[in-house]
Amino acid sequence: MEQQSKRKSKFALLLVTEDEQGVIKQHHISSAVVEVAAAILFLFIVAVICKFTYDAITLKDARKQLVDQIVTINNLTDENEALTVENDTLSSKITVLSETVSKKAATEDALSQETVENALPKGFPLSGSATMKEAEEGDPMLIFTASQGVNVITTGTGTVISVDADTEYGTKIVIDHGNGYCSVYRNNGVALVKSGEQLGKGYILFTIGEDNEQLGYQIMRDDEYIDPMTLIDING
Repeated sequence: MEQQSKRKSKFALLLVTEDEQGVIKQHHISSAVVEVAAAILFLFIVAVICKFTYDAITLKDARKQLVDQIVTINNLTDENEALTVENDTLSSKITVLSETVSKKAATEDALSQETVENALPKGFPLSGSATMKEAEEGDPMLIFTASQGVNVITTGTGTVISVDADTEYGTKIVIDHGNGYCSVYRNNGVALVKSGEQLGKGYILFTIGEDNEQLGYQIMRDDEYIDPMTLIDING
């Protein structure tokens, strides 16, 4: 078998230049230099293509991020508007609640004041008119004489602390008003309450009849009898 020798082909690049005097010069560039230049050019082109591709991908990512940011901003704006509306609603509710609490506090204060006022034994101890005189002896006491059918009533709110026999009037009812004051009712009628009962102002204690027209009324403050005229509201 005949072997054929292969010869590597070579080439050279011939550059022809002409200077200002018209002299023509020839420049020979070897194939190795051309190959190196071609390789460099190829690498440069590849680098440019990679750069364009990278820039395109980066730009696409940047656009996507921008779109995502715009969506996020819009969502946050919507949430902020919703929170603003909710905050306004809550503020209105808080205002209404504050007004309600203030009104309730004012009402409670008024009720508390009314409770304190009602507990003072300032009322008239009879439901109708009567004649009145002051006891001449002993502890301060007002003596009322009323007509049949008139009721003996509490002069303030309180608790019945005793219903006892009375040597002069028959029965004695003592009511503690819880503020240092006690009112005492002496009458010969049948007591309509019993010890321990919580009574409101104007509650009936006795009913005046033929045998119990007189009522002895007294007030105590800190366990000492005082003149009932300092508190009583004479309207009968």
